[in-house]
Amino acid sequence: MLDVFFISMGEEGSEANWQRLLEFVPNAKRVENVIGIYNVHRECAMRSSTDNFWVVDADAWILDYFDFTWEPDPAAVHWGVPENECVVIWPSINPVNDLVYGYGAVKVFSRTPFINKNKWAIDMSTSLSDVVIAKDIISCETRFNTTPESAWIGAFRECAKLASLASVKIRIRKSIAKQNAELDAVTDFLNTQDFTIDKKTNYRNTQSVLIRDRFKQETDIFSYWQEIETCSYQRLVWCTHGWNKPNGKYSIIGAQAGAEFGLKYSDDLSILNRINDWDWLKKEFKNVNV
Repeated sequence: MLDVFFISMGEEGSEANWQRLLEFVPNAKRVENVIGIYNVHRECAMRSSTDNFWVVDADAWILDYFDFTWEPDPAAVHWGVPENECVVIWPSINPVNDLVYGYGAVKVFSRTPFINKNKWAIDMSTSLSDVVIAKDIISCETRFNTTPESAWIGAFRECAKLASLASVKIRIRKSIAKQNAELDAVTDFLNTQDFTIDKKTNYRNTQSVLIRDRFKQETDIFSYWQEIETCSYQRLVWCTHGWNKPNGKYSIIGAQAGAEFGLKYSDDLSILNRINDWDWLKKEFKNVNV
């Protein structure tokens, strides 16, 4: 069985969620008070005795039927990536607006990208691996709305991601980087060859056309139209549903503010990445008037 980690920073309600997890996995491990999303996941990777590991967030209330015995099949391949190198998520229920998808999901990660200190951007789960697999079984209820602050911050962060199309643009940026690397490799190859100028030019032009054509779909944002529509729908629900739920009004105004922030800074990653800075988020929440 894969190691199971529960990550927390003293959130309200986290102790009950931790005790709930222990009913399913008595030997689960708790990682507390590690600052930074990437850092806490890397701490889990460093402590893990298995090559892949489960991560359960502090606000996750595990549902009755969920089973932690799943393990990746290294022989299975998803879009060219072995299953044990993918990020695998089991969706959660949102208690404010009833959406069911990857927000707050229970996840399985590979240790490798953390050990290698792979780069990531804005949304760690979708940028750390080239492939994210979404399972059908619902894992938990994400009780992010235990306090006004947690409800506002959770909604702000998620809607900033949805509005900025972070998950889509991350994949496009990766594809562009791969395309450019192949184009650079053509130049490096030609620099080692004793070709005439005309032959070098013809070779470069031919290879460039072939490479750009191969990456055309992956680098065209309109290829992701269905996903873009899904993000738009989810953002709309976040911004309009659940006013009468516990701290629902804070979730809604956080969602609206996050959507505005994400739209404004969708292509400015240095500013957009503030959604991963809890000190900044808490200061922003203090300016909220309800």
